[in-house]
Amino acid sequence: MKLFFTMLSLICLVRSTYSQDKVLFEVGEKDSKSSEFSLSPNQYDSFLASFSGEPTYYVGYSFSNKQWPYVLPGPLDHWAGGGYWAGFHPRHFPSLYFEVAQLTTKGECEFTIDFVGAKKGTNKIRIELNGHRFEEDIQGVDSNTLLEGKAQEANPAHIKMRFPVSWLNKGMNKIQLGTIAGSWSIFDAMQLKTPVAVTLKEASSTLIRSVEAAPFEYLRNRGLRVQPVLVDMSQFDVARTLSFEVDGKLVETRIIEVGASIQEIYLPALLNKNGVKNSILIIKDGQKIVYSGSIKRSFQELHKRTDYVDLLMGTGNSRWMFKPSPALPLSMVQIAPDNQDETWKAGYEYTIENIMGFSHFCDWTMTGLLMQPTCGELQVTPGREAFPDEGYRSRIDKKTEEAKVGHYSVFMTDTKIKAELTATRRAALQKYTFPKRNDARIMIDMFTPSEYPHNLTDAKITKVNDREIEGYATYYNAFTGYSLQQEYTVHFVLQFSKPFDAMGGWVNEGVEAVKGYIPEWNRNHEFKSTNDIRMDINEIHGKGDLGVFVNYKTTEGEEILVRSGVSLVDIAGARNNLKTELSTPFGWDFNQVVANSRTIWEDYLGRIEVETDDYLQKKKFYTNYYRALSAKAIWSDVDGRYRDEDEEIRQLKDKKDAIVAGEYWNTFWNNQQLFNLIAPEISSTWARSAIQLYQNTGWFNTDPAGVEHTGVMVAMHVASQIQGAWQSGIRDFHLSTAYDGLKKMLTVSPQRYPGGGTVGVEHLDVYKKYGYVPAGKGYVSNTLEYAYDDWCLAQMAKELGKKDDYNYFLKRSENWKHIFDPKTGFMRPKDEKGNWIEPFDPYHTPGFVEGNSFNYSWFVPHDPKGLVEGVGQSRFVNRLDEAMEKSAKANFNAAGDNFSAYPLNHGNQTSMEVAYLFNWAGAPWLTQKWSRAIQEQYYGTTPYNAYPGDEDLGQMSSWFVMSALGLFQLDGGASTTPMYELASPRYPKVVLNLDGRYGRGQKFIIEAKNASKENKYIQSAQLNGKKVEVFLIPQSAVLNGGKLIIEMGSTPVK
Repeated sequence: MKLFFTMLSLICLVRSTYSQDKVLFEVGEKDSKSSEFSLSPNQYDSFLASFSGEPTYYVGYSFSNKQWPYVLPGPLDHWAGGGYWAGFHPRHFPSLYFEVAQLTTKGECEFTIDFVGAKKGTNKIRIELNGHRFEEDIQGVDSNTLLEGKAQEANPAHIKMRFPVSWLNKGMNKIQLGTIAGSWSIFDAMQLKTPVAVTLKEASSTLIRSVEAAPFEYLRNRGLRVQPVLVDMSQFDVARTLSFEVDGKLVETRIIEVGASIQEIYLPALLNKNGVKNSILIIKDGQKIVYSGSIKRSFQELHKRTDYVDLLMGTGNSRWMFKPSPALPLSMVQIAPDNQDETWKAGYEYTIENIMGFSHFCDWTMTGLLMQPTCGELQVTPGREAFPDEGYRSRIDKKTEEAKVGHYSVFMTDTKIKAELTATRRAALQKYTFPKRNDARIMIDMFTPSEYPHNLTDAKITKVNDREIEGYATYYNAFTGYSLQQEYTVHFVLQFSKPFDAMGGWVNEGVEAVKGYIPEWNRNHEFKSTNDIRMDINEIHGKGDLGVFVNYKTTEGEEILVRSGVSLVDIAGARNNLKTELSTPFGWDFNQVVANSRTIWEDYLGRIEVETDDYLQKKKFYTNYYRALSAKAIWSDVDGRYRDEDEEIRQLKDKKDAIVAGEYWNTFWNNQQLFNLIAPEISSTWARSAIQLYQNTGWFNTDPAGVEHTGVMVAMHVASQIQGAWQSGIRDFHLSTAYDGLKKMLTVSPQRYPGGGTVGVEHLDVYKKYGYVPAGKGYVSNTLEYAYDDWCLAQMAKELGKKDDYNYFLKRSENWKHIFDPKTGFMRPKDEKGNWIEPFDPYHTPGFVEGNSFNYSWFVPHDPKGLVEGVGQSRFVNRLDEAMEKSAKANFNAAGDNFSAYPLNHGNQTSMEVAYLFNWAGAPWLTQKWSRAIQEQYYGTTPYNAYPGDEDLGQMSSWFVMSALGLFQLDGGASTTPMYELASPRYPKVVLNLDGRYGRGQKFIIEAKNASKENKYIQSAQLNGKKVEVFLIPQSAVLNGGKLIIEMGSTPVK
């Protein structure tokens, strides 16, 4: 791979010593030991809780034995999060901050890192100093002895870098380290030498990274406009009370809690739109000045909630479904950059700094229609991520990459092309700004890498005229490891703002067809022949690998726009989707499409108003909220047509309906309750879609990706989704129809579906026969999932007055007790005769889906009181509390997706309810403590650490939003008398704008007085003026509108 560094000619990477005038600072001591660093000599298993993501060290204040780890992990280290299922890309980038008081203009500096040793192999270390990048390989010889603090197999390594002193700033500076390839390295010392005239400013417990006038204004009470000053900071060790003075006047005094924040200091906005004001901001800790600097203010536009959303947050080590796409809620088109090879978690990876193109789909298992602007030598394959020169990929300037609501943009450095994306629900608009070239072209590739391998069985692309092409591509996928047999055809129409000179294409029918599941990391197809490249064509037809390109001659800065419409029905549907949603209302106006997207999203995001003075917390909340609502895709056209599981064209009666994809596995702890609360129309569309598909084939669908019976995951939790929606007042569907179908699903044997895949509940027959799923007959944990579905159906039967069915399914919902062992207090496998399987280990005994017995022993969402009673209250609380403590060391995630190693795993669907079980065990303060701890530790704010686990279709994000509100429903709200469980509201005030939807009230206000990072415990609560005696409040009280006032404090009320 070629490495492009800023001012490459000025960088010198050497291994020899270089004498400088003085040592500006040192971290650690060069003694061939790591004993002076935190976690030394062998506590690497606590790295995630202490140093994951982008931890901060402040030179002059921080201590290496507290705030810098002895080990720098690499992407391959499972204990630091790396693994096959978790992803092998970089995720940890610790930072050194130092503030320069005096600076000179002449001379050179030298930054040195000494390592005691490293894991055997090659580690690539990346270092960035104020945006200037260095990369260097070091070699290791150690197995694991250095890491574990045992006998050393040291092979000391050194990195020495010289750079001009002009790269330093007067004021704050940042050096960031990370291992971007390889494994761990053990620190010995770090040192920065500078010219003697350079001096450090005295550091304190308050680190001010930057201060700037916000590029926006807020509208406050009575129409007053204010402009915040954004103070990006970290507070170490203890909270401090800081005062903020502007031009000698005290503006505010505020308690700053430990950790990172972006404080908003509000100043009256300038009334003169052309005016500019320079002010001096002074921040004091008591009488000590911790910051003094100038700020320049001018008139700014009002801020919108969409501005808080950061679509790059969490895109490191993310799934195919998680990309920086400018999509709308419930969209077919989720156009986004792709840059990974064909592998598990393929799609977009933040740390890969090249792009192969922009694919139109992000839904699970779906692929097709990738486009890439390019120029130069013709290449018709994208090439591999590590070797971008192999194909039409281009490296990118990472500093230019922006991913905002409704708009993605990036500058591609190899081709000097700026690419921009925006979209409606079923159409996209791309804008490419070209350099002056005679060999510019736009690639349209129908066979590119994705998370699962596909076979391209048939494709055809036709030139309609010199501004339009149309085509289709049929894909076959039965290679996911599930029972899915997926065949679908992507139809598309592309329209170009400028006539193209000619169309060429390629076809390669020698692609080796995939015939079965490929579990290995590298799933790339094998090509048995070379591409047949054809010039100046009007049509191309074939299979295997196929695509076209259109040629242009461009002038410098020339913009070429491309409109695309897609459909799974036919080309007419694709053209109609494009015409109806994009070309007729917006023409070629890119900005108007962006504005339309932002308007739609502003409505959704504005339904929850969060009040806090910390901009970072707003960014975290609204990005999670956006991700929660943006994940699910739809597969019906704007006219209501769609292809069903038999590939037959059907018509929705109401064109506003849609066929919704997305799994149901344990969504009752996240998506379901959030949608029911704040986006009931999405819940309605989701439920109506499920019922429609049942009416088509006689079977409910577990995840209709591409409108197929995918058979993915377990159970029939659509019962919970439909019942929960109904109990939330969302009643614009036929519950009796849903009930008939769900009763069939929970009583009739599963079977192969003639149109492909399987239907029914996988191990239902043995579950019915034994009252549980015996070991060797299926997943033991399915007993628990099925019992919950039984309960949901019982609630539905009760609602419909079906007494006998109610009693039958309610009794069946107690089947969880058949695998519960009162002696150990765990869920355990049994054989067919009812004997416990021995030996038993709650961590390692098999039979539990993507988890272990410890994870699943809490899974009784419909009967938590019965579970607590069975375990015993004291043992229940102590065991769960201890499990929380242990899991906190890995930020409540199964590091490296090693599911069997951890008692709890918030990073997957199996353990997302556990923090709320303390409520039911008489220890609500522990629910408040641990639900807040998960919010703070598991959820980050950077591309690397926002979601360390599997953020699967918005589930993690939905859980965060509900938990930050302090509301949760263990049973998914499926009870006939649904309740909300109280936890720990994160923000001082939240307004839920219900706006009368589905007969609800206008607003529900949650006022959590004194709520903060430390004040996480409920002291008292009042609902509409009445004291709340228990942790439960009626769902109806929230949906009808009203006010919940909670007094928060730093000590638990037991």
